[in-house]
Amino acid sequence: MDRYALKLQKKQPKRLPAKPVFKAMKKGKFPRPFSKMGGPRLSATDLIDVSPSHQVIFLWKDGQILTDRSFYGWLLKKVGTANLYPLLEMHWHPSHKGLHIKTPCDASNDYTDRQLPGAKELDIRTVKMYDPQVESDRAVLIGKFCEIAGIDLGPEGVLL
Repeated sequence: MDRYALKLQKKQPKRLPAKPVFKAMKKGKFPRPFSKMGGPRLSATDLIDVSPSHQVIFLWKDGQILTDRSFYGWLLKKVGTANLYPLLEMHWHPSHKGLHIKTPCDASNDYTDRQLPGAKELDIRTVKMYDPQVESDRAVLIGKFCEIAGIDLGPEGVLL
């Protein structure tokens, strides 16, 4: 996807209407590329419509210590009736790299129903060490994701 098409996707109106709810993630519950993810350490939201043509999903991985935990967010474009194309992937790894995003900007690969291996990676500077196990820290990470992806927060007419 070229950078102009990606920018047009970001500019489209999108809204996360409510605070996402995390539940244990089970293998096979979600469509590709998430269908093989699951297990006792993973919690995820449902696929949430943020526009007629976009969805988001958030996932966090638990661990005994902070550096074993991680947080992920995806902005996905609906393609046809059953396919998803990732426009943005956000990762938070306290053990390495910190907060960063991946985009299919200027990529020639077809990422339909895939994550973004080999895609451009951008570092997002953060001051705080967020703990995905802490609900308020997950809310901050979701807020950062929405800011980067051009998604408004809260019910129509109200920004959180």
